[in-house]
Amino acid sequence: MSREHKSRREVVNALKSIPSMSDLLSMHEGHFEYELDLEVIVYGRNYNGKKVGPYVRLLTFEPSETIITEGEWGGNTFYVAVDGRLDVFVNANGGSGVKVAELPAGTQFGEMSVLAGVPRNATVKSPPDRAVKVLEVQRPALRLLRKIPNFGETLDKTYRSHGKTSLIGELKSKAGLNDEMGLQLSTISQFRVLSKGHVLFSERGRVDRLYIVQSGWMSRSSLASVVGQAQVPEDFLGDGFCFGLEGVMRDAVWPYTATLMGRTEVLEISVNKLRQNVALREAVTRGLAAFAPPATIGEKVNFQPVVREKILSAQQRLINTGLVDANNLLVMDMELCVRCGNCSLACHKIHGQSRLTRHGIHVTRLTKPKKSADQSILSPAVCMHCKDPECLTGCPTGAIGRFGGGQIDINPQTCIGCGDCASQCPYDAISMVSRKKEAPKPNGNFASKLRDLFRLTPDPLPQPVEQTDELMAVKCNLCAGTGMNPEGSKRVAYGCEESCPTGALARINPREYFTEVGEIEGLVFRDQSHAIGRNIHRSDPPRRLIHIAGVLMTLLLTAAGAYGIAHYGLGARLAGFLNMRWITGLVGLAGIALVMTYPVRRQIFRKRAGALRYWMLAHSYIGVIAGVMILLHGGTDSGGAFTSILMISFDLVILTGLFGILCYLTVPRVMTRIEGEPLLIEDLLKRREELQNEIAEAANSPSEPLRNLVKNKVVPHFLSFGNLLKQFLKRASLDDMIESAKLEFHQQAAGLPGESDRQKFMRAVEAAATLRRVDALIFLHRLLKAWLVPHVIFTSLMLALMVVHIIQVIYFA
Repeated sequence: MSREHKSRREVVNALKSIPSMSDLLSMHEGHFEYELDLEVIVYGRNYNGKKVGPYVRLLTFEPSETIITEGEWGGNTFYVAVDGRLDVFVNANGGSGVKVAELPAGTQFGEMSVLAGVPRNATVKSPPDRAVKVLEVQRPALRLLRKIPNFGETLDKTYRSHGKTSLIGELKSKAGLNDEMGLQLSTISQFRVLSKGHVLFSERGRVDRLYIVQSGWMSRSSLASVVGQAQVPEDFLGDGFCFGLEGVMRDAVWPYTATLMGRTEVLEISVNKLRQNVALREAVTRGLAAFAPPATIGEKVNFQPVVREKILSAQQRLINTGLVDANNLLVMDMELCVRCGNCSLACHKIHGQSRLTRHGIHVTRLTKPKKSADQSILSPAVCMHCKDPECLTGCPTGAIGRFGGGQIDINPQTCIGCGDCASQCPYDAISMVSRKKEAPKPNGNFASKLRDLFRLTPDPLPQPVEQTDELMAVKCNLCAGTGMNPEGSKRVAYGCEESCPTGALARINPREYFTEVGEIEGLVFRDQSHAIGRNIHRSDPPRRLIHIAGVLMTLLLTAAGAYGIAHYGLGARLAGFLNMRWITGLVGLAGIALVMTYPVRRQIFRKRAGALRYWMLAHSYIGVIAGVMILLHGGTDSGGAFTSILMISFDLVILTGLFGILCYLTVPRVMTRIEGEPLLIEDLLKRREELQNEIAEAANSPSEPLRNLVKNKVVPHFLSFGNLLKQFLKRASLDDMIESAKLEFHQQAAGLPGESDRQKFMRAVEAAATLRRVDALIFLHRLLKAWLVPHVIFTSLMLALMVVHIIQVIYFA
């Protein structure tokens, strides 16, 4: 096991011995030139009573001891060899480690995980014959050390060198190159890291470079696609392609322009030098031919124009927003989402402060190459555990980092509440909350728990954070270290996904889930670093099994009950005191007892109890079975006023439940067709108030002609019941509807005397048209919950009557 040297003098001496870092100790006029940075990095510093640093540790590793392990996440630290040589191993095809290199003293290693957000690509060990000293450097030191020119240059050079070595190693296995060819390829190539907007090559330019894209995305365009002064992207491609093979054997020009859409890593090979080595040229051409991109722009999306346009639009949206580069992405299928808020509530119950906000990035895509196969997807403002997380950049203490499971998390003990990570995150996925935790609420007595079980009002929202000190950052950590994922768990469970009653939420690997993105990736590199979420939208075997079992049980028990009553009647004894009335009654009672476990499960958030969507399905099927059994139990004779009321209450429970299922199946689908960007009802109510005020301002205008038009024409036309129905039936987009409304009232606007009145009138028309769409969405939101109140009331009444009925039956029996 490694031993840490506590002496700061030894750490300083180690820094002096490392060429790239020795300038940290440089002097100017008797003072350290980087005095403050040196203090923070080596000794640590107190800021307002909070410790920042130190960021380096000097460690001694015993012979053959492992320093870093291939495949492990290590995004928080990199290392520098202080003395001796280190051995580098990679796993061969059989899984055994093969020594591939040695690292001399002064060499940095492990920086790929820190800078690129990928698992370690090699194992580094101390030599078998001696112990070695290694300097461990934490991520926060990077922004301070980069001030030293020599360190920054060395870090970039080392990163490119290791990147090239790793990439060529993969090419050797994929393209069938031997070790000698790998070395030759290394001498005529360079590893480049390019930024967004860089033109990799231009149409009609000479092919003088071979490009192998390791990571990144690009758009392709041609001179034929020029609109105005810019070329419009005609399609998109991802990593894993080899560009320029057509120029290796003969002179050629680029058939299109490739523009990078974000940070991209490429291996650039000189075509002229490759041509000079005949054996290498032929091996590369033959080995990489399978990885050439589609020659024709749009070849991979060769569908009818409407479909192709939708696919390209989704691809561009997914790439530009960065969703495709998430390690573990949370998505909500809005056609399944019933807007209950249970996901956010579960997050709040588990963590004490919800890390899930139901606002975020909206994408409309096609699940199949058919123009009617639209899917409305919302990626809520929750951590994506990015491959290249910007939130890690500014943290002064290293409190936020990539942990062992690949998730980005925050250590509350070292977080000083500066808020740098929250301001750096482009997705608003990090919140600042009070460090002082509220006192835990008592569990309550049985009566309070029973009230909670049947409570209709939602849990109160947490109070907004208004204080400016004693804060700490919180974010999604994939429920690591919570009761959702106890030790020994075979699969990872996420509280938000487990608490969704309809299966709308899914944790996914974006490059597998979004097939339109997977189809534009090459085959050279298949990035295995992405955590695999459970894609319950594509395949959910337990749900399918529950459906099959539910249908079969409903049919079998109904048939058995009907057969028994037809042959034996309700009163004839079958065994002991049992007859068909008792049997159907007991089966119905057992069904009711099982049905009532669903609201109990709905209150369980902090531990695993099975996904709520499965409980919801079972609740529905068992409820139907219980309803059928009770109807058979009652027979044709109600038996008096009391039992008649009991039967009616039970029927009303079943009817309201079935109505709720119908709403859950239809309302979200209607909503996604007309809402465009998904909005919460709170947003809609606020927007409605704004629109009403805008219309009222025009209706109370000093100009009489404008006032009369708004009151007598616009308001009656748009705010009618018929126009409300049109929102659901016609389902036109809001933009089309507004444009149609403006055309309809264009003539009336032209008749107004002044330009100011005409502008106010058209704004009132637009506001009125928008208001009716907002009203329709508010109605749908409320319809999703309208069935719940009567369902709970009738259930409570039915249970009370059922208890009395059971006591009555037992007493008389």
